[in-house]
Amino acid sequence: MTKVKYEFGSYDKFGNLNGAYVVGVILFILISSFIFSLAIFKIYYLQELNFKILFSSIISEIKNIYFISKVSGFIEVVKTYILHISLGFIFTFLYIKTIISKKIEQRKLANFGLENYYLKKKLKDGYIYEVVAGETMEYDKFLKQFENMTQRNKMGSCEIKRYNKLGVMVRFKNPTPSIEEIKGLSPKDYMKKGYLFLGFEGGFKEKRVAKYISLSSLPHSFALLGTSGGGKSNTLNHVLFSIFYNFDTVYELNFIDFKGGVESQPYENLEKRFKTNKIFTYTDNRKELYKKLVRLDIMNKARQKFLKAHNKKKFTNYYIYVFFDEIAEILDYKANTKEEKFIQDKIKEIIESLFRTSRSSGFKLFYATQIFTSVGSGITNSIKNNTIFRILHKTESDEGIHSVIDKEPLEEMGINVKEFGVGEMIIKNESEYYNVRTLYVPDNFIKDIKINSKKKNEKFENDMKKYIEETVKDYPFEEGVFSKEDYLKNKNYNLQ
Repeated sequence: MTKVKYEFGSYDKFGNLNGAYVVGVILFILISSFIFSLAIFKIYYLQELNFKILFSSIISEIKNIYFISKVSGFIEVVKTYILHISLGFIFTFLYIKTIISKKIEQRKLANFGLENYYLKKKLKDGYIYEVVAGETMEYDKFLKQFENMTQRNKMGSCEIKRYNKLGVMVRFKNPTPSIEEIKGLSPKDYMKKGYLFLGFEGGFKEKRVAKYISLSSLPHSFALLGTSGGGKSNTLNHVLFSIFYNFDTVYELNFIDFKGGVESQPYENLEKRFKTNKIFTYTDNRKELYKKLVRLDIMNKARQKFLKAHNKKKFTNYYIYVFFDEIAEILDYKANTKEEKFIQDKIKEIIESLFRTSRSSGFKLFYATQIFTSVGSGITNSIKNNTIFRILHKTESDEGIHSVIDKEPLEEMGINVKEFGVGEMIIKNESEYYNVRTLYVPDNFIKDIKINSKKKNEKFENDMKKYIEETVKDYPFEEGVFSKEDYLKNKNYNLQ
């Protein structure tokens, strides 16, 4: 084994003591722990910490040990000091156990081509490995080889992260709960005020941990991605369940469904039941969608003026939710007439603008799509780059997977998106990642929803009125398609 020259030449390249030095350390631990236990007992009997008396007492004990061994032999010394000797052997055993476990771990690493790493520290739920002195850090190789090692040795699910400049931290955790493990659980039992309930992930100690994100820290853009049948609709129901539970924070909720209106019908019925004047649905009418988007664009600009005038950074209440169910049906549309083309271009322009500029205005933009690449979805790079919160369900193509989430985080978590079951997903929130499974939410969950249809805040409405009027005055309406007069006379568009 190649040696690295340390100050005393006593360590090999893996940071382990060499032969004769190990024996020396063992003897040192045995003797020092014996003396330490003598000192502890002396302090207990003396009932005070007096170093001069303590030192002379220990010297007396050592002389006594020598006297007993001369008169009665070594066996009598063992009998007399059995407790102290036992403590010494316990500490020595623990040290030897640590050395052996490090050697075993080193052999495992070497067997899987990771001989340039060594076990630096054992954690309660994992390990910290570090690159051998003089070797280079090959993180990608570590991820690949360590995944093989965990599978071969049945080490369970793990999370891998870089640790300092030359280290890797591996933590073992319970796998994402299976459908059977969460069967029978109801989302309503996991609702929390001010939070969005995402589902369950495997914990480092607990078998399952409920995963939440606060509504105030929820990014303004949110994508549900994955092939048909992967659980996007169920996840959407999951999200809406939390939003309806926190309906007092909702300024309005817009559901845009260009797949025949089947998905939006329950929410239309919900508005009829509770008459909140906050829930709006739009289906298969591009001109009406354009008018709605103009109103949202005006609200976005007016809210920005409100924030500037009140010296605030962002809205932490009165959220405007916009759900685009299968956004490709809206964006990837071939217009047949001049007016249709104009409306389609304006729809794209406003949607892109909302994703780019509404972060501080209290907007929460959700969309579902099967593919995240621009070809076939109509999703521009601007929309993609401004989509902060991404949920990826089962997806078969590598291109589709890595257009949403980079390869490295998936390898760090040991996740294969192609093998996801129904309801399992990987969530990316900026630089954080979670592997979660949602609870089953039936399509008729709306019937169990109860909404406190509280009126909008009059003070806020009156404050906003000025900024909306200013924005409407300067807004570039298109005469002949949707004029300022049309906007002002239609109660569905006029916020006052």
